[in-house]
Amino acid sequence: MPNPTDSVFVNLLHPGDFKSDVAISIAIQDLVSGRQDAAATAWEIDEMIIVEHQEEPQKPSGGQRYLWDCLGKVAMVVPHDHNSQNLLVALLQQLQRLPRHRVPHKVGDEVVHKELWVLTPENKYDGLEQWLWEIDQGFTGTQRQVKHVKSVEETASLYINFSSFLARLLASGVVETTRQSALIRPSAFATRNPETCLPEDYQPWASAAAQWVIYAGDALYELCKKEVTTEIGKQKWTLSLWEEWKSKFEVAKSEKFSAKTRAFASAAFEKMGEAERNGVTTNVAVSFGFTSMKG
Repeated sequence: MPNPTDSVFVNLLHPGDFKSDVAISIAIQDLVSGRQDAAATAWEIDEMIIVEHQEEPQKPSGGQRYLWDCLGKVAMVVPHDHNSQNLLVALLQQLQRLPRHRVPHKVGDEVVHKELWVLTPENKYDGLEQWLWEIDQGFTGTQRQVKHVKSVEETASLYINFSSFLARLLASGVVETTRQSALIRPSAFATRNPETCLPEDYQPWASAAAQWVIYAGDALYELCKKEVTTEIGKQKWTLSLWEEWKSKFEVAKSEKFSAKTRAFASAAFEKMGEAERNGVTTNVAVSFGFTSMKG
């Protein structure tokens, strides 16, 4: 089993990449390999984006969008329990802590000045959440964006890793990512009975769902305890939903499922018990502007 602190190599470079994209790719690689910390990487990428906007104001946020894409793709290949997953989140946190500044930004046919690295519900996280959603939809939907995937097992592994990253974003209060959660989306875990579902159909989704509890269990417990709604008419989090997850993870601990799935289910089940014992310890509902049905 890989050590969570071992160096990770992620190949983001492709022939014909723009010079600025190559520089961002190298900076991300230096981060996940441990050669540079999140703060230094944030400063480096910020300088690249500023120069790009100043030199090519007609180019609509190409470098920033490329960064969003890199984060999503890297999160798929970094193991779910590797410290580099935390470093990717830390990079976004460090970018938000940089001194505020504006850059030329093209909106339609008009060039306006945009403030960089503002990730809030009001500005829809500057396109990051939508970009991650599109990566997710292309990856788990009808078209797979990760072209080199050769097996069902590899596909499941990439999705599990990606889910752990999305959960960390939620837990850290950086980006509200819950619409991509395998706990609630139309998935085998969310919609089917683990006792009757074929293991091969259920295991990838149960393992991905477990990442959300393992890495964002306290935040999810808060949402359920407060009976939060993400938007009017949209997802409502309740303790009944929490108990349903808990029951499914308990079933997924049985010998019917693979050792890997059982381990994930056990970890998630234990995390849920820990969250219940500790009570609400987070405040992500306020961070993300959710509405609580309990005031």
